[in-house]
Amino acid sequence: MVVALSAVAIAGCGGGRSTATPETSTSTTVVLPTWPLTGLPGADAPTAGAHPAITVKMDNSPDARPQTGIERADIVYELLVEGITRFALVFHSGLPEPVGPLRSARSSDIDLVSALSTPVFAWSGGNPGVEGEVAAAARRGLLTDASYSAAFDAYFRSTDRIAPHNLYVNLPKLLELKAPAGQGAPMPVFTYRAADADPAVVGGVPALGMSVDFGMGTVIDYLWDAGRNGWRRFQVDGSHARRDSATMDRAGGQVTPANVVVMFTEYGQSPSDSRSPMALTVGSGRAIVYTAGRAIEGTWTRPDARTPAVLRDAAGSVIALTPGRTWVELPRTGSTVTTYSAADQALLDQLAAAGR
Repeated sequence: MVVALSAVAIAGCGGGRSTATPETSTSTTVVLPTWPLTGLPGADAPTAGAHPAITVKMDNSPDARPQTGIERADIVYELLVEGITRFALVFHSGLPEPVGPLRSARSSDIDLVSALSTPVFAWSGGNPGVEGEVAAAARRGLLTDASYSAAFDAYFRSTDRIAPHNLYVNLPKLLELKAPAGQGAPMPVFTYRAADADPAVVGGVPALGMSVDFGMGTVIDYLWDAGRNGWRRFQVDGSHARRDSATMDRAGGQVTPANVVVMFTEYGQSPSDSRSPMALTVGSGRAIVYTAGRAIEGTWTRPDARTPAVLRDAAGSVIALTPGRTWVELPRTGSTVTTYSAADQALLDQLAAAGR
């Protein structure tokens, strides 16, 4: 975003006689600051954002929905656990209160959050092996441990849900308790187009929506909504039929990120739990970027854990996202991802009818 400033210089008068310099006008282009994890302009970003990002592990079981604060995260990662998916929400430009419900850390989380400039890591529970992995990552400076046991005063349990789906966190309080003194904002994770850029230059092919099949019955749908300039999210499960499938924030509003990034990811086995899949997010693979109503085929490459993945199109150019919130889907390599077109109108109509 740019702002044109106009300046007019006029001389004062004296001695009963007035003189004035000719009116002159100059235009100066001023680039406003942007929030690093969304690319959105924010004049107060350098001051209000002078703190680390917070990564929150969030439940995605049917009993956890609707979650609270999910629509306010700058970035959300969705990855496999045992038979379902779980979220890692990254907050920086806004700190809603409360956020939840929270669940345990997993081995996948260590590499995942290491690219976020030592985030404050909010989670609860885990087997001793995973707890040891988090502690080791904290000693290496990859994250700041802000678990339920490490920052008890920032957490509370709701009385209107059954444990373990009722643990919530106060993000401002968590920063107060655990943010290291003097730590500033995180580095950007993605490249964004200018806020006033023409969407026509995005490339790719038109996309009316898409679906990601994580396997074992977990299928996520997104519907492009040009009016909201985002992708409305849906998920059908045993407790939520299609008519009730919109992914909602309990605080209000359907989850509608500006971008959906699909990074096909290899999964190994957690060293701390043989039953738990572990996302291998350092490496490379196929990617599809959904932005501005289009789908762009490409690749992701991430050579080490401390740097974010780079998204490139088929020509090797870096893919620039729409400024705004981004959801990152991490299905197994080879999973089915479908881009919807006019031929899928019947399903698109169902999604539109279920939207909120």
